[in-house]
This record gives sequence, structure tokens and C-alpha cells, in this order.
Amino acid sequence: MDYVKAVMQPAITEPGDYEENGLLMCGKCRTPKQTYVDMPDGKGGVVPRLCTITCQCKCEALEIQRKEQQQEEFAQYLLQLRERDNVTDPAYLKMTLDMDDQKNPKLSAVCRRYIEQWDAMLEQNMGILFYGTVGTGKSFFACAIANELAKQMVPTVMTNFPRLLNLLQSSKDRQQLLDSLQSYKLLVIDDLGVERDSSYAAEQVYSVIDARARAKLPLIVTTNLTMEDLKQPGTMQYSRIYDRVLEQCPITLRMTGESRRAGSAALRAEQARKLLL
Repeated sequence: MDYVKAVMQPAITEPGDYEENGLLMCGKCRTPKQTYVDMPDGKGGVVPRLCTITCQCKCEALEIQRKEQQQEEFAQYLLQLRERDNVTDPAYLKMTLDMDDQKNPKLSAVCRRYIEQWDAMLEQNMGILFYGTVGTGKSFFACAIANELAKQMVPTVMTNFPRLLNLLQSSKDRQQLLDSLQSYKLLVIDDLGVERDSSYAAEQVYSVIDARARAKLPLIVTTNLTMEDLKQPGTMQYSRIYDRVLEQCPITLRMTGESRRAGSAALRAEQARKLLL
């Protein structure tokens, strides 16, 4: 033991630290800062040497620091991806589940479970179709899922069909844009069905959805169309689009209730009336 003490390396002692059984203990978490390790003695045997180790609270602090750094690096990486592709509407980035008004608790629960089960959703290529009338929260929940997953360092992107079609039309390399969308584990596309009713638009919409299916990556779509519209569109070109959407989005969530936009507009109108009249 005297030999061990003779080769002991000095440990960093902080206020509150104490000794127990010859070891320096952390005064905060009550775990060792030192331990004995058997080391070769140069004669074919071993000798216990006192070594400095990291206590539990220090390990936990370092782990938190490591995760924060990872999240910061990921956020920068995702920002660069989105700036490169320029498909995301900045308004979508503000939507998070913290803003959920819980008017539809069952729907909220499904969205949260989708996030919790993300690994399985990704592995099985399970997307969501939000459908229903205007202003019922389809865009909010779709984007909120993507934003919550981004907090967990999942690459996500949110766009809408009109914006995507304009980018495809103006792009010098259409295939490169389609390929770039596969950099994201989750793609959210808002407003299926509001694109121009033309063969060109239909073909572009199909190419985006088909590329996603071939990459076997999840897709979340929102639409004001009814399920009847989706299953019986009336034309062959839209029939294959909607078939592909339903295939990619086996989780179908019908949005009902009063328009949240109308309620918000009425509230703002009342606020304006009080201020001005």
C-alpha cells in the first residue's frame, strides 16, 4: 500500500470532495474520482496503481455537453441542406407540438406516437395522409411532426406542391432536385390537389412521390381532397398519383371541425375593433 501511495498521481480536488477507503470521492454525486488498476510491474507480475477516473456527475455533464454539440452541428447541417434546396417555406418552421391547442386529443396522441415510433416508421416506410377541409390543422400537425423529429436529429424538410412545381419547372437539373429530396429522412408536402390541372403538373407531382417511394423513405402529405376524390379522381393520370400517395401514406387521418383560420381571423378582427373603434 505504501508503494501504491508513492506512485499516486495527484487528483483534482474540489470543494466538498472527501476520502473513503483511500479513494477520493466526489462531494456532489458521492462516486469515486479514483480507482486502483493492476498494471505490469516489469517483472512479469502486476501492481495496483491509483488512477484518476471521472465521477458520475462529471460523466453526465460531459454527455450533456456532447449531445448539445451534436445537436448544434446537426442543426447547422440541416440548415445548409434546406438552404441548398430552397424548398422550405419559413412559416412551416414555426409549427411545433408545443403550440397544439389539444382540440383533438386523439389526433394529437397519434402524432406523438408517430414521433415516438419513428425508427419503426422509417424502417417500414410508413407515411401519413392528413385530409379534410380548409383550416382544420392539417399543415400544422404535418409540420409539427417534422419539426419535432428535427429536434431529434432527423433530417426533415417541409414544402408544398405549388412551390415544388415552380422549382422543378425553373430548375436546370430537375433530376438533381428530385435526388436532393432523398437527403431527408422525412419529406412533408402540403396542399396536394391545389397544383395546376395540367398534364405537366400531374407528371411532376407523380415524379416527386414516385421518387420517394423508390427510395423507401416516409412521406407526409396534406390535402383538402376527400377520400372519395382520392380513390375516384376521374382521370388516369391523377389515379396513379393518388394510388401512390395512399400506398406511401397508409396512416390516413381525417381532419374535421371548424376552421381554425376562421376562428383566428374572427379573434383578430375583434382585437382590431377594440383598438380602432
